[in-house]
Amino acid sequence: MIRFNTSLVASISTAVVATGLLAGPAAAQVVPVSAEASAAGGVTADGIDEIVVTARKRSENLLTTPVSATVLSRQDLVQQNVRNFQDLRGAVSNLEVIPLESGSTSFTVRGIGQTADQVNSDTKAGLYVDEMYVSRQEGNDLYFYDIASLQVLKGPQGTLFGKNTTAGAILLTTQRPTSELGGYAQIRGGSFHRIDTEGALNLPLADGIYGRASFRTQNADGFINHLLDNKRSGDIDNRSVRLQLRVEQGPLTADLLGEYNQSRTDGGSSIPIACDNNAGYIQNYNALHKVAYCDAYPVLGKKYQVYGGATLSAPTSSLITDLAQGGDANGTGKARYVGQGPYNHTRVYTANGRLNYQLSDSVALHSVTAYRNSRAQYYTPRDNTPNDIYAENDDTRTKQFTQELTLGGTALDNRLTFLGGLFYYNQKTTFLQDTGPDWIDPLGYIYDGSLKYESYAAFAQASFKITPKLELTVGGRYTHDRKTGGSYVFFAEDTSKTFVGTLPGTTTSQTLQCGWFVNSFLGGVTNCAGPAFTARDSHSWHGFDPKVQLSYRWSDSVFTYVSAAHGYNAGGFNQQLGSQPADGRFVSYYNPEKLWSYEGGIKTELFDRRVVLNLSAFYQKYSDIQSSVNILIGGVSTRQVQSAASAHEKGFEGEFILRPTRDLTLRGNASYLSQGYDKIYPGAVDLTLDTPINSAPKYTYSAAIDYDVHVGSSGIVTPSVDVRGISSKWACPAGASYTCKLPAYALVGFRVDYVPRAGSPWKLGIYGTNIFDKFTQLARTGFFGGFGIDRYTPGRPQEFGAEISWKF
Repeated sequence: MIRFNTSLVASISTAVVATGLLAGPAAAQVVPVSAEASAAGGVTADGIDEIVVTARKRSENLLTTPVSATVLSRQDLVQQNVRNFQDLRGAVSNLEVIPLESGSTSFTVRGIGQTADQVNSDTKAGLYVDEMYVSRQEGNDLYFYDIASLQVLKGPQGTLFGKNTTAGAILLTTQRPTSELGGYAQIRGGSFHRIDTEGALNLPLADGIYGRASFRTQNADGFINHLLDNKRSGDIDNRSVRLQLRVEQGPLTADLLGEYNQSRTDGGSSIPIACDNNAGYIQNYNALHKVAYCDAYPVLGKKYQVYGGATLSAPTSSLITDLAQGGDANGTGKARYVGQGPYNHTRVYTANGRLNYQLSDSVALHSVTAYRNSRAQYYTPRDNTPNDIYAENDDTRTKQFTQELTLGGTALDNRLTFLGGLFYYNQKTTFLQDTGPDWIDPLGYIYDGSLKYESYAAFAQASFKITPKLELTVGGRYTHDRKTGGSYVFFAEDTSKTFVGTLPGTTTSQTLQCGWFVNSFLGGVTNCAGPAFTARDSHSWHGFDPKVQLSYRWSDSVFTYVSAAHGYNAGGFNQQLGSQPADGRFVSYYNPEKLWSYEGGIKTELFDRRVVLNLSAFYQKYSDIQSSVNILIGGVSTRQVQSAASAHEKGFEGEFILRPTRDLTLRGNASYLSQGYDKIYPGAVDLTLDTPINSAPKYTYSAAIDYDVHVGSSGIVTPSVDVRGISSKWACPAGASYTCKLPAYALVGFRVDYVPRAGSPWKLGIYGTNIFDKFTQLARTGFFGGFGIDRYTPGRPQEFGAEISWKF
């Protein structure tokens, strides 16, 4: 069991962890975190190994860390076949993982998250890769290789982990360079022609200087079949490489990291399950076709099948239908993206530098400097038919720079632990959405937005051991945020314009007024286009986040804590314009979000460390909730953010590890979440007291069991089985014409690993995921915004495979 003389470390850490703000990060930085120490722990012949966490930026036993955290080591991830963040769905208590159309992953912790990915969308659950805050969701899944540990911390995380994120923090730590020559190589093959490779080389370069190079490739065919062509959707094609250098010279430890990630896939496809011929945009289609849309493209009703052949220009034949020819038919640059099918192209560059300088035995200076450059281009159609109702081509580019500097240490014979820090964050994002002409916008739609986001923060914490067992932590963080944005939006017809044309079903030319869909379709950009809408604005917000925590260690095996922490997210402005602002500034703003989180927990190690049991309960008051809704502006469904409501959340999390015998290990977790609105603000559309706050399940659970079977003189066969599941959950977004739920499910997987002898560098394995081929829905739209198509995003079906790895 690891014990620290600095209780502050625990307190400050807790604040960061958001679950209990018990320890002090200052102390956490007195001792640099090693790659080995950051692993989650395992088992020994005498019982369960220490579960080591770095939630407070130092390695310490989870038992005495006042944090509600799920900690998964590299071995845990391998045994449960977790290869990306989306595989964590159900495996981590009160964590919801939602795939986005951009190919990225959105995190929701304890019901608080953000699923939109436009230019003005801020994440509420922070992802930190090797201490670097990842401001945007594009490409976040691509970091998942050569991992040391994964920690999911629940609750406000504003003190130790860079950006002030309200919901919680996901800490991904990769393997660090070490002084030993070695590495590993792995190849995996499986269903859907899967071929994955992964490996690393660790190289000592000189005394105190070490390097590490690691890579990953992933390839698999799509699992969604096309009816009208031989293609598939949902494929995987990822490439990643990471280079690291560690320098250890006396009191200085320096880590430098450079990384490149890319993904080039055919994108995903959603599966339509209902079509409404009376919906506004489908009626536009029907007015220009002999056969109504829902009759021409009836719902196929198969789990993994779409029509295929979608094109971003609607209709496909250069704006010529069986009843009429559009004014932009065959026009240069008018019918954009003709013949384009779904795709996702993402690339990410990362540079990360960390310095830790031990000023004395009790004081350390720590610096994290990081740069990330990402670009995500993607197109995901709504219906995936040759004449799609709506589809958009999105291009998001982000450059971010962060700098964090902390000074921490201990005093008063290690009874006092203190930490002070400064944080700077600069994000520049451009977002281009371009649909081409379609059945919503007859002239096409272009939304070009930019955002510069700067954040400054100062924080300080102190933890004091009132007695050897009782510790008090208090702290605070001040944050100043400033956003500057610009927007260019083109879609509207000039209703004052007229032209001479012939309506479908008639033979006589007449004067037609722009503004009606059919008329504007016939007139095209030349005859009917109005001016683009533009705006530019800037605004600032600030917040102060206090925290207080008490922890008490009753014995060597029982530890408890209580905490209260405040979280804050900056406000913003709506940049998707529906008209020209008179003063050239954005007309719609939303306020900062605020959260008070109250939590208590108990952690135990029982029966000679053969049982680890951690329980926590929480209650949260959530105000000025930033709700993303779709509303009609100028006849176009437009995403807007509103300060919509206040609410409460309550629930619990439980985690356990059991090792009744030397060879048998069981582990699992369960969680409960209850949410409800307390007040709906005036003017907040599409919200009622009966609708969900966020799309998060009420229950999540997981369990895993593995058993070592000794064969021959020293060989070991390890079969393992895991199950993870979620309850049914609300799905259709605000603005849908009805509410709907995704069905509950539980996915079962297995592995069987074989090591031929003790110390063997070779390991063989076979695996299966979703082995009972459970059909799952990960997201659903409902009928909203006049689209007239209810569709869902499917989860991956049953897969089997084998892998071989070599450690050298």
